[in-house]
Amino acid sequence: MKFLLRFLCCVQMLSMASAWAYDKEVVDGMLRGQEGIAGLKRHETVIDGEKIFYLDNERAAAGRTIMLVHGFGDSSLSWTFFARIFRDGDYRVIIPDLLGFGQSGRPAGADYHYQAQSKRLFALLASLKVSSVHLVGNSMGGGVVAEMALQQPQQVASLTLMDAAGVHYKPTELDQQLMSGNNFLISRKPGDFERMVEFASFTRPPMPRPILDYLSERAVQDGALHEKIFHDALFNDIDFLLLDLDRIKAPTLILWGEKDRVLSPDNAKVFKKYIPDSRVQVFPDVGHIPMMEIPEVSGLAVSQFIDGLYVKR
Repeated sequence: MKFLLRFLCCVQMLSMASAWAYDKEVVDGMLRGQEGIAGLKRHETVIDGEKIFYLDNERAAAGRTIMLVHGFGDSSLSWTFFARIFRDGDYRVIIPDLLGFGQSGRPAGADYHYQAQSKRLFALLASLKVSSVHLVGNSMGGGVVAEMALQQPQQVASLTLMDAAGVHYKPTELDQQLMSGNNFLISRKPGDFERMVEFASFTRPPMPRPILDYLSERAVQDGALHEKIFHDALFNDIDFLLLDLDRIKAPTLILWGEKDRVLSPDNAKVFKKYIPDSRVQVFPDVGHIPMMEIPEVSGLAVSQFIDGLYVKR
């Protein structure tokens, strides 16, 4: 019996190895190429004793700074095509990996609640001497940037909530799956990450196989931590913004994919009703991650929104 168990374990390990048989140098070259086209460079800093990774186009003299914040199980990588929209404009672009995700640190005992993540991002902005910022956040990142607009409203020039967490007006297909014990946002084995991408998107974004395998490997390695973050910091706070939406003073653009199965598009109505200076745009035939499914269209929507604020002045 012991021999059989060892044999099965070896088979499983070999299967995982073959599933992730990619060249790390090739993947790194692909990722750096995408970042370079958007004018972004890699940086690391230390916030509260933990490594925070971020992309930055290093335009400290630009007239506007925009920060793009990813969702749960995601990273700065998801914004690189979207960021190209701002490449030739008067923008400094900063894209962090939230603690626990991407290439940032993964301390097991850290506070991963929205409020703590928001404070870290303000600390990052302070270290970069940024006093005014346009915030864009997707999913969990939407909840984080909304919390930032509540914490330090004087620093937030505008807010874009893209399929944002923090309000749970209507249940979705994800809720049904969670009730059945299936969390499509957690990767426990090879294939789970692809399933998550397919579930989150209506039109699956193009992703080269080496990068997909790299992200799949990373997602499985992070599975236990992300499951803990999901249950401890996110799942019990699904409506954490509801009582405070009317305190958001920043001009706010609410973007949503019409085919979102993770967070209901009807949630946009609640954000719009209670955020005083807000407007909504819904993208047809788009799922939960517009910045990846339609990077040019969603990027242009944000660019036009921010440009319009300066025209008004």
